[in-house]
Amino acid sequence: MKLIMHSSLLILAFVLVLLLVEPIQPMPSEERSEPFPVAPNQIAYLVLSQSSSYHSERAQALRRSILEQQSQLVNFSNHPSKNFTNTNGGTIKPDDTGTNTGNVHLSHERFADHEGAWAITPILKHIRTGGILTGRRWLIICEENSHVNVSLLVHHLAQEDYRQEHFLGYPLHDREATIIHHFAFFKNPSSFRYPWVRAGLILTTPLVDHLLGLLARGPAVGTEFFIDVGHEFALLAWNRGSPSGSRTLTPVSYLCAHPGQGCAIAASPSEVPAVATGPTRLHPEPPVAAPSSVASTPAEILFAVKTCEKFHAERVPVLLNTWAKYVQHLRLYSDTGDASIPTIGTSIPNTSIGHCAKTLEILHLVREELRHNPGLTDVRWIMLVDDDTILSPSALAHHLGHYNPSVDLYLGERYGYHLLSRDATGSYSGESDGQGYNYITGGGGIVLSVAILADLLDHCECPSATSPDDMIIAACLYRLGVRPIHSPLFHQARPSDYAPETLDPGAISFHKHWQIDPYQVYNRWFRRNDERWWNRPAAEPLLQSKHISNDNDSVRQTKPERHHSRHRLVTVAGAEPPLEEGLTGSVTSDVLRYQSEHHQLHISQHSSNICESNELQSNSNLLLHHPAAGSDGGGGGDGFPESNIIKHSEL
Repeated sequence: MKLIMHSSLLILAFVLVLLLVEPIQPMPSEERSEPFPVAPNQIAYLVLSQSSSYHSERAQALRRSILEQQSQLVNFSNHPSKNFTNTNGGTIKPDDTGTNTGNVHLSHERFADHEGAWAITPILKHIRTGGILTGRRWLIICEENSHVNVSLLVHHLAQEDYRQEHFLGYPLHDREATIIHHFAFFKNPSSFRYPWVRAGLILTTPLVDHLLGLLARGPAVGTEFFIDVGHEFALLAWNRGSPSGSRTLTPVSYLCAHPGQGCAIAASPSEVPAVATGPTRLHPEPPVAAPSSVASTPAEILFAVKTCEKFHAERVPVLLNTWAKYVQHLRLYSDTGDASIPTIGTSIPNTSIGHCAKTLEILHLVREELRHNPGLTDVRWIMLVDDDTILSPSALAHHLGHYNPSVDLYLGERYGYHLLSRDATGSYSGESDGQGYNYITGGGGIVLSVAILADLLDHCECPSATSPDDMIIAACLYRLGVRPIHSPLFHQARPSDYAPETLDPGAISFHKHWQIDPYQVYNRWFRRNDERWWNRPAAEPLLQSKHISNDNDSVRQTKPERHHSRHRLVTVAGAEPPLEEGLTGSVTSDVLRYQSEHHQLHISQHSSNICESNELQSNSNLLLHHPAAGSDGGGGGDGFPESNIIKHSEL
């Protein structure tokens, strides 16, 4: 017995020595649990990019990163026991991996003639037939500031069956029904999951073929407006919950909202604030370095605000006591000149919708003042906003530093209209982008370079006074060959209308006072950065909230006292224009006389009290993280009727 015990101890000691001296080696790739091995050349990448130099440089940097990783991965795997397997069961050679064949495509290069490339759906047919998916198993769609780890991506995709109709992504859901998603699933908005494209959208070739079949059979998208590409693409795949055609998003853990360990694709912020925000946690710096930039100064931006008499007491005090405190050039354009604010009167009566005539008149007034007011010689940018836009001048100035003010620039949040083309039978042809175009939506703010202003005004007219101003401006610029530049930092809606993960720390604007406290939104998102940027004392007390009413036609309050600001020059019709600090008489009497007489001509004796009031009363409740109605959590089993999706044109 002792001999047996002694022998057992010797054997155990020998095993321990082997473990210490010769570590266990990982199994060769062909022995791992990878039922569907993937080679880098079996993955096609489409980066949603833009042609402007700042954005194209970021997209090109991402492409170089992916190609370099692929090359390193192939070199590491160039061993008999570590070779990949191709679709025919043979061995993949290093020069077969896509490094040289170009499996990373930038949308602004590949689809330069397609206005709807950013919306994905209008170019699906071109993706399928144009060679991008030839010999590929997977299609990865991401953005210029996505972070891609090729090695991890190859590893995880090897666990997925490429022969199935896979729709993989990082899942988002609405906390409440929102206008940016056409109030889809308003009975239970959190039940529908949609992907965040910046965190990566993964499709198999069979799924692309399935979606093209849906498009060919008839309208599969419930609106002609494109706003949020992830949500609208998920609606296409969901196909109104059809039992035979519905495909819902499958969440996967290796697609991440923030860069981190184990993330094959991760979303990085579009912009990090130029100044620190104290204890607020910032996202890591983008993995792909952005081009160098120099922030614009307050003197280079003129803010043109659209307002009307109805909201002089309700909305104007909010902006004057928040973001307008940190701007140098502010103009308030209204149907009525009010010296107590002050506002600049226009000759255009307000309308309940559209505002095209009013907006073009405002731009004409801006151009005239730029020509004759020496105090505006440094202005390079015009920021056109509504009176209920909540914004950060410091974030705007920081972001504008990426762009060249001497060239045409048209910047903000991009929407698309009528981007799908259909033939005479009503089927999707996919041969062109139809008569559609993209435009910068007005509520989040429209940035125009001064360089483009003259050509725009000389070649633009309103079909009617009530035509949609933001869409008409885009159509006029389209004819001049100018396309909008999209920035996710501008927002047409309120913070609560967006999934929290998608809101950048460097956000520039939000829109609407409806059912929110605008002071609270400003304090939460912008105040600290604006203060420090403007060198205001940090101990300044928080801005006071005002009473928020759901009645947008509430009785007017007493007119506020005139807001004095040493950094603002606002010309009031019939009043002596004050000199901006530092001008000390440099504005001649002729210029002052011109301003007074010119603006006096634009006082309308017949201005209507009808005013901009596009607030939407949905009466929806705040729904936070409700469980999905269907077993798959994708909305496919919720039983919502088609009428649960409200078309933008019906609002």
